[in-house]
Amino acid sequence: MSPKLLKLPIRLLLLIVLLPVVDSSSLNADTFQLSSGSTLSGKLLNPDQDPRINYQIETPFGKVTLDGKQVIKVTSKPLVLQQYEASVASLPDTVEAHLDMANKCKAVNLLEQHDFHLQQVLRLEPDHAVVRQKLGYVRVGTEWRREDVLMRQQGYIRHGGRWRTVQEVAVIEANEQIEDQEIEWRTKILRWEGAILKNRSTAPDAIKSMREIKDYRATKTLAERLNEPQLPREMKIMYLEILSEIGGGVPVQAMLKCITEDPDDVMQQRCLDQLRDWKSRTAMNFFIGLLKSNDNKTVNSAANALGSLAMKDATLPLIESLITTHQFQVGGGNNVNAGFSGNQPGLGGLQFGGKPKIIERELQNRAALSALLSLVPEGVNYGLNEEQWMNWYIRMNTPARVNLRRRGL
Repeated sequence: MSPKLLKLPIRLLLLIVLLPVVDSSSLNADTFQLSSGSTLSGKLLNPDQDPRINYQIETPFGKVTLDGKQVIKVTSKPLVLQQYEASVASLPDTVEAHLDMANKCKAVNLLEQHDFHLQQVLRLEPDHAVVRQKLGYVRVGTEWRREDVLMRQQGYIRHGGRWRTVQEVAVIEANEQIEDQEIEWRTKILRWEGAILKNRSTAPDAIKSMREIKDYRATKTLAERLNEPQLPREMKIMYLEILSEIGGGVPVQAMLKCITEDPDDVMQQRCLDQLRDWKSRTAMNFFIGLLKSNDNKTVNSAANALGSLAMKDATLPLIESLITTHQFQVGGGNNVNAGFSGNQPGLGGLQFGGKPKIIERELQNRAALSALLSLVPEGVNYGLNEEQWMNWYIRMNTPARVNLRRRGL
């Protein structure tokens, strides 16, 4: 291939390969709109004339020269379209020829012409299945029907490249609107936060704007900032107070994350206090789930949280967590298993060397007992005896027997 060809755009290279080469002098490349209201097609022979004095035009009937004032507008056709129009003039009216031309048009992105030639195929061969499918037809019984017409008749709408129900589109658009509003809130909140942290002159107004937030769509960003490790406690407390005013699922999840991940005891307790005020069953169920953790520290932390929530429905799970079974790995070269210490009953001190193995140990959880005692009536205390606690719980939750025998019988 010559260097000149290598510099051509890829669409023109495809054109040269796919469409017959024609004499450029025969192409009507330009359309001239005249002041008289008519149009003239031809090729402009003096395109570089400046200022424009006249138009020298080569037409299929010969050369014409028009005064510059006679031409209102000149429209040039792309070379791809010129080549196409020159080629299609001699195209045989056959299925094969139209299919071939359709493929060539698609290759050079002449999509309207591509569809035109597929339609000509159907004119000649109405049941051409491949072409029908390319044009968006589906077979219904013995008939070919346009897919878009069929889907609209069934109540579907084209949205995002797919056919969807009206209800689906409504939900998608509503979610998109929510996302846009969440982004707007994020921009505002971060701007106000920056003003407050940098103690700018606008800080008092920023604090006022923050505390006036009532929109639930702002909770996503507020929750994120509440759990930002680098923020000072005072800032987090303000975010917690705003979230508490708004309420809802996002604030609850944000507080649970704060309790389990934030090392600040003050923040943990403030979140627990708010969840207790809300009597949050989501929080209760979350910590009940943590009672089943293999990490004994997590079990006791969850028990402490349940004690703070003070919800009586946690009574049975706490009874079942008074003594829990945990797995530990012992042995393994010269590694010391840091999960063991000599003051833990039955563990036998630190383990050195040997082949690694998994062992199970039962551990007593006094945090579970403390939480349990805060939930049951005063004076009820069976210590860490799970069996006695279970017997008490059954007695308290078994309806008294009713004597159905009639008196005197």
